[in-house]
Amino acid sequence: MFKKPPQVKPAANIKSSDRRKLLSAVCKTYNLPIDEIAKEGLDNLVPPISKKASFTSPVDKKLSGTIYFDSNEIPTWFQTRDSQLYPSLFTCWKCPYVLPLIKTHEPVIGILGKGADLMLPGTIPPFDERAVKHAVVGIVSKEKPNVIMAVGVCRLNLTQFDYVVGRSGMAVEIIHHFEDELMKLNKEIDVEIPEEVNAAIPKIAKEDDEVKTEEGKLEEADEDVKKEGQPKKEDPTKDSTSEHTPVAVSGETKTEIDDVAEELAQLTTEEVDNFFIRALLQTIKLETIELPINSSTFMSSYIYKNLPILDSTYANIKKTSWKKTSKFLKAMVKSSYLEVKGKDEDLSVIKLMARNNPTIENFVPHKVNKVKKPTSSGSNGSDGNTSSSSMMKITTLYKPTSKSRMFFNKLNVEFDHLYTMAELRTMFNDYVKLANLASPTNPKHIVIDEILSKPTNKLVDSESPRDQIFTTFLSNFTPHYSITSNQHSYLSKGTPPKIHIVTEMKIGRKVITRVGNYDKFFIKQGAFAEELRKLCSGSTTIVDDEQVQVQGPHGKTIIQLLKEKGVPLGCIEFEDKVKKKKRK
Repeated sequence: MFKKPPQVKPAANIKSSDRRKLLSAVCKTYNLPIDEIAKEGLDNLVPPISKKASFTSPVDKKLSGTIYFDSNEIPTWFQTRDSQLYPSLFTCWKCPYVLPLIKTHEPVIGILGKGADLMLPGTIPPFDERAVKHAVVGIVSKEKPNVIMAVGVCRLNLTQFDYVVGRSGMAVEIIHHFEDELMKLNKEIDVEIPEEVNAAIPKIAKEDDEVKTEEGKLEEADEDVKKEGQPKKEDPTKDSTSEHTPVAVSGETKTEIDDVAEELAQLTTEEVDNFFIRALLQTIKLETIELPINSSTFMSSYIYKNLPILDSTYANIKKTSWKKTSKFLKAMVKSSYLEVKGKDEDLSVIKLMARNNPTIENFVPHKVNKVKKPTSSGSNGSDGNTSSSSMMKITTLYKPTSKSRMFFNKLNVEFDHLYTMAELRTMFNDYVKLANLASPTNPKHIVIDEILSKPTNKLVDSESPRDQIFTTFLSNFTPHYSITSNQHSYLSKGTPPKIHIVTEMKIGRKVITRVGNYDKFFIKQGAFAEELRKLCSGSTTIVDDEQVQVQGPHGKTIIQLLKEKGVPLGCIEFEDKVKKKKRK
């Protein structure tokens, strides 16, 4: 149903009454006990904030219907004008109990992902008693028996089969599968395939359980009351020899900043300011920094890294009284912690307080969140492959054209296939040996025969350098590329794409950085914008529905982030228009 991108109109929020009707229709269609399901389970079935949009198939204009979304524009349910409601895979991963499950083999899941239907020999008995003809079912692999990877309609009464070997027929007609165009409508949040899901229906707790829950809440409340008497944090910039200063070692009276961060449910602006100052002091004491350093890089690589353990919500410069990185750094200049140069947002840190200063010497480091670094592997450029991380691999492939058909026939290899450059070079050298085309006077030259004449556009019996002939030979192939990550794969015609990063100055001397063409690398627009907002401590905007714009010069920071996501450096283009103007 979604083999090609559907034409979807803008989604609009549905009323609470319509949401209740939708929830009732879902439970009635799939025989779910709505009165017994817990509120969390009902919210997973139909999110509290749901949107609705109509769609039309680009293949068949008569095929139209409705798609429901959650608040993050993730499809939850869909139906055509003549069909019942079908759950999306996103809903199936939250509520696998909605559909009867049909097991198959792991390789078959990959075939279904290309738009094929599930045939009877590919299924694994025994079957769910609900898997009768016309029933909506979920397809799972035997390795992940609860993770639905495709949704379809039974075309056979599967309950009548105890074994499937030697039988034929279509068992399930697939209407929605992983990586189809319905899944790709999710452009905001990066949802990963779960390794395991809970197949049990979340039921409403019994009265006994509710009583125990209330008792547990009362016990927690008593613990909170006991904690109220603990001392508060002091300003870390005060003299470290003071007995009330938390950053100095003062025996049993010292208050651990880590415990305070964990105990406080909500932090005041003053407390968040305190955390950022501590992060700066810890950076000066423990980190070795090559100066000068760009302000955005200094913040993302050192300050945020050295923040005490606290809720990620507060790990943002906007939660402080300074609101902006530039104001924070200028305030630290007044406190003599560092020195900066530059104007407005384009600042660089040029000097830090000496480590032998009493403030730094007496500072007691605190615990920080540990960041897992992605493993990386070397690149393999001999065959056109580029891999800067185990997370993603870019491969350049070549498809033969009609001019080279006889070449493949002579070698007795498949013509209609995609080959890497290394594979084609090997076949080219094999053919030169097979046809004895090496020049007697110069082995680096070959003599063109009738087979190589067409794909190289050279005259028969003419002599040319081997490398030059191979380059011409390769130019007659149609280039393709594939992008593969741990969970996604993408194959397309043409040369590998590149992510474009541009830093430029807008009217009013406002510096911004734009990032575009990232969607080919499985980067979700909404999640990417939010990540840049936190990392660069600047507001982000979606431009022309395809570019993310962030305030400030953050080219190097964004490149580092893309590298951590597995994007090869060769697939990133960065242009700094601000520096070009300065040179003039």
